[in-house]
Amino acid sequence: MPLSTLIVLPLFILTITLASFFKQKKWQLLTIILMTVIIVMELTSIYFSGGFIDYQFYVNLNVNDIIEGLFIFKLQALLVIVVFLGLVFILSKLASLFRNKCRLLWRLPLAAIAIASISYHNGPISRIYEIYQVTCAPKATFEQALQALNMSDYVAKSQINSQQGKNIIVLSLESFEQGFLDFADITPNLRQLKQQYTFFPNMPMSAGSTWTTASMYTYMTGVPFLIGEHSTSPLKNANTTQLVTLGDVLKQAGYQTRYVMAGPEFAGIGHTAEVLGMQVISDKTYPGKYPNAPFGLYDKDILEIAKLQIQEMKKTDKPFALFISTVSTHAPNGFHDDRMTAVISPKQDNMSFVAASLDYNLGQFIDQLKQQGMLDNTVFYIFPDHLMMGAGTETVKKLSEKERKLYLLTNASIDDLQKSPNQTIYQIDLPRLILNGAQIKTNAKFLTDYLIAEQVDKKQFIEQHKANIATLNNAAQEQK
Repeated sequence: MPLSTLIVLPLFILTITLASFFKQKKWQLLTIILMTVIIVMELTSIYFSGGFIDYQFYVNLNVNDIIEGLFIFKLQALLVIVVFLGLVFILSKLASLFRNKCRLLWRLPLAAIAIASISYHNGPISRIYEIYQVTCAPKATFEQALQALNMSDYVAKSQINSQQGKNIIVLSLESFEQGFLDFADITPNLRQLKQQYTFFPNMPMSAGSTWTTASMYTYMTGVPFLIGEHSTSPLKNANTTQLVTLGDVLKQAGYQTRYVMAGPEFAGIGHTAEVLGMQVISDKTYPGKYPNAPFGLYDKDILEIAKLQIQEMKKTDKPFALFISTVSTHAPNGFHDDRMTAVISPKQDNMSFVAASLDYNLGQFIDQLKQQGMLDNTVFYIFPDHLMMGAGTETVKKLSEKERKLYLLTNASIDDLQKSPNQTIYQIDLPRLILNGAQIKTNAKFLTDYLIAEQVDKKQFIEQHKANIATLNNAAQEQK
């Protein structure tokens, strides 16, 4: 159980104390219901992300994500309802007892102590304030927003100049954090690739890049997905962004660019990819050809489609950049593909089986590239989109036995990457690393290019500049 779960204690005290101030039962009940909603939301956030309600939780409060969540987390949704009703009943009884047995002069200090106990840095109130900072970030023009982050010489899309390099394949693996690579029976292929190629083990997850859509936005633009608007569906009404994306740089250099994913509706990933200038390839591209799966496709079929796309793009004389997002290892238990029982031995739980299936399919994918001689002129990049969610699951318990981190695995040379594997890299570094590793020369600049001082903690920089980043993202989007 995460220590953050102890937040319920001061919230319980605060709920009972506030409700006891009211004599009428209806006002007591209303106070208890409102406070119980907050308590249950905090517990839900702790369960899924391991922390208090934050911007990630906020943007997932839209109708589509809630419906998707109910589909995946059926048992958890039922548990939330039971806990909510149980707490309302218990807290109502305690509030009445507290009012009758405890004098007002005792109740007031208790309420003050409860509020003070949740007011520390990075505590619940602090996180709520950060949501306010992001959603209510000052409005500015795109140029003003760039200046606020000392990015005044940022290269506009119309000014991009790029030269072709190698082909690019980017594989963003759903929740497949570094801890999975510790298990030889689950990830034999990735462990072998880790020994053969360049592996960056020091890649922390940063604010604004902690869920699927946000991670994709970050590695495509180099800017965390913090957007200064009140909507719980950021970018919903946008059709492009003024931020320079990987797609912009690659297209200017004459690349074919495509993004293969399970289903475009999953976490809004399809719309976001289109905003970033990508041609989306998904289950909608091949209606009825592949088995029905949660969110559209199983990982086996995603990678099969990726192979088809590569063969198709190879027929032209243009280089290509193919981006791929897997989905079957989604928390809490993954999506079991019965076809994989033919090649994967039984595991102790479903997530382990699904993880081993992804590792197998990924190994097959890379082997085919090798056999076709493509790796001589093709650079691949493999990384998780974010850490595994679900603080109460057995999988997360195993992964939490050591420090939890992301990673980057690539066949690009260290000289081209201009980074050493023992250095810490960040999610905002990925677009620069992807271009460098593929030997693509460009005048395009990303946020990371302005944070070049030695020992800069870019994760801390993001934490300290959330409002400015939110202003930039909001100013950059161009509406329909």
